[in-house]
Amino acid sequence: MDNILDFKIPTTNGVDFDVDYIEIEGHKHRIAYAGNPEGIPVVVMMGVFEDSLLDARWLVSSMSNHPSGKNYRFITITVPFLEEYTEIKIDGSTLSKYDGLRPPNRKVPMKGSLAVDPRFDLENCAHTLRSILIDGLKIERAHFVGHDRGCIIMDNMLAETPDMALSYSRGSQGWTKFEEEWTKLVDDGIFLGPPHRIMATDSFPPLLKSAIRGGAPFGFISPSFAEEASVAESDSELGERWVAIQNMPNQSKYFFKLTRQIFRQTDFLDEGKRRTDMSRGFSISNTSFPMMQFQGSDEMILAKDLPNAKKMSLLRKLAGLLGAGQVAGIFRFFRFKFPTYTFADLPKDFGIISNHTGDQPYWGKWNFWPDDVEDLLPGGEFQDRSNPTWQKNYSKFVEKKAGGRYSTLKTKKGGRFSRFTIITDALHWTHIERPENVAFACMDFIVDN
Repeated sequence: MDNILDFKIPTTNGVDFDVDYIEIEGHKHRIAYAGNPEGIPVVVMMGVFEDSLLDARWLVSSMSNHPSGKNYRFITITVPFLEEYTEIKIDGSTLSKYDGLRPPNRKVPMKGSLAVDPRFDLENCAHTLRSILIDGLKIERAHFVGHDRGCIIMDNMLAETPDMALSYSRGSQGWTKFEEEWTKLVDDGIFLGPPHRIMATDSFPPLLKSAIRGGAPFGFISPSFAEEASVAESDSELGERWVAIQNMPNQSKYFFKLTRQIFRQTDFLDEGKRRTDMSRGFSISNTSFPMMQFQGSDEMILAKDLPNAKKMSLLRKLAGLLGAGQVAGIFRFFRFKFPTYTFADLPKDFGIISNHTGDQPYWGKWNFWPDDVEDLLPGGEFQDRSNPTWQKNYSKFVEKKAGGRYSTLKTKKGGRFSRFTIITDALHWTHIERPENVAFACMDFIVDN
């Protein structure tokens, strides 16, 4: 705690950040301000394996520099209790709600037996966020921008207190459609949705490292971003954004212990059910404030369909198996079991992807949003831009916006979303890969509401 005040965010794209701490029930929650101090509040919360504040600065600075950005105050909030100084507090009576998993499919018994810190429970994180805003910052209404875990926390807070939202933009996170049987597709090299059961164990850091640095068991970075950023100067903004993603597996062992407190109390399937379940008296599906979904354009592209894709050589696979390259542990064997391709001649393993890119399709047989958006490829399993049906529906349902920075996919009548946007040349970490594109998508939606 002695160095808590040493945390600083550098000026980014001409935008200054002020770091502050809001104390709620004895814990100092780290936040950052940018933009117009008198402006309309925009609350931003990102995901778990990045630095919630530092890695959001490119998006927030781009939002602040948007043509309408001068009218807003941006408040970025750390995912509750993920500060490096947090002390895990096991009360002895709160037990894990889910078992863990070690790849490929070994169950790690935890459910109902392993004591956890109740503060990391999803509902408690939502209540904590509300307390930070209302009790700490005296903010009763705002625009909200959430990504990944931050999105899930905002889902639950705004479901219970919808009057807080002037608008809500949520990114790279599933919705209500996810079938438990889809988890079995892993045996076929098809990865859908985040592997929360693995995240609950110490097996996740090597998986994250392998996916980010070696494209195994699937690609987690947009190929176009890898081609541009992996060879950028490290002190350039592009290089810094690349390093930010590459450093996610390098978080401290203690940080990953903190994240495991979250994933022992939550599950992707359960999160989807909560969005329609009215047993608590509320659900986000039963709200009416303006809501936008944003996803990366490169979700679920087959590795073999990437431009210039070539099968990875057996010699390079064998070298990887013996320890060369960036893939760790059991994930080295994935390159033998599943189709693996080199799509660009990049340093280390940055130009390699196994199976496919991304894990959240918005079309076809595994569509996460079938009741909300028009289907680009009915019955399709992967994105196929050369498919005549894809091309026809893309022309019919997709419209480019903001000079091509993002596109809108037509929403269905009766669906929950006011807008569905596709972020150009991006995958999961849309706000780090293409912060200006995400900024325009979110700010345009905010201005419209």
